[in-house]
Amino acid sequence: MPQTALEIDFAKTTLEALQSLSFEKNREYCGYIGLDAAETYIATRPKKGRKGSCRPKRTAKDVRVLASYHTHGAFYEDYDSETPSSDDLLADIDEGIDGYVATPGGRVWFLSKDAKTATLLCGEDCITADPNYDPKDRPNIKPQYTLPELIDLDTAR
Repeated sequence: MPQTALEIDFAKTTLEALQSLSFEKNREYCGYIGLDAAETYIATRPKKGRKGSCRPKRTAKDVRVLASYHTHGAFYEDYDSETPSSDDLLADIDEGIDGYVATPGGRVWFLSKDAKTATLLCGEDCITADPNYDPKDRPNIKPQYTLPELIDLDTAR
């Protein structure tokens, strides 16, 4: 099923609801976005992860999973959390689903399992940003990264 504007809006709303908690606890929160039996978008209950990782819980059998979602926690100048990691994209590819990622700067990314890319859906302050976020920390963020480019970023981090 191709990504829709409704799915994007639902993902942004889901991530928005978790941003403040993610900053406060400095943890990633994650889950799945899918369609229930009535073809209504649902988000699974968020799971609290670690500072740099989160593994969502399995979903009910009556939910058709479309994508994962996760936050990146609080801003920390020594950690590159404004772009998805190659592990973020590889996990979604491995599960055969797309993904959505929220950053401390308020960016939202779409991870495509098919194209193997991370595409910026909206930039700084699109959703709630960490009050401690420093926009000068990562000034040259591209609008899209391929998997090899994310791997290169990871090795440079």
